[in-house]
Amino acid sequence: MIIYSGKKIQVRKDEIILDDGRKAMRETVEHPGSAAIIPFISEHEILLIQQYRHAIKETIYEIPAGTLDKGETFYTCAERELEEETGYRAGILEPLIILYPSPGILGETMHLFKATKLTKTQTNYQVDESIKGIVQVKLSEAFDMIRKGILRDAKTVCSILMCK
Repeated sequence: MIIYSGKKIQVRKDEIILDDGRKAMRETVEHPGSAAIIPFISEHEILLIQQYRHAIKETIYEIPAGTLDKGETFYTCAERELEEETGYRAGILEPLIILYPSPGILGETMHLFKATKLTKTQTNYQVDESIKGIVQVKLSEAFDMIRKGILRDAKTVCSILMCK
């Protein structure tokens, strides 16, 4: 049963039958899916955005990402989000991995991409985004940022480690 329906998500409350026959309630968030992109500005340097995230009440470093628009493919979403959030277009956009960000509660599929051969265009932030800036980071520095706990966003950490 849907207990909440919003702009991008729905929250369901379902009764399920466990393996041993007992009944249990589960609350899940339905999500249309998303794409995230690790943009390589050069062979060994990436772009990260600084963005305020209300859910954790922090400004964090992360790779560009966004939710699929209706009828959009993951690839098209990745192209759109990269340009909107960084002002770059990818000459090559290759799939890295498909993730389930939080499968215990969230029905989201996230496709991660690697973007190379970038061409400068211009940013086109959504009106409700809180992007504070874009930074260029050496991949070796990004690994250090992970070890030091500076980079804690799961999609960003996974993408960087996939490019090791």
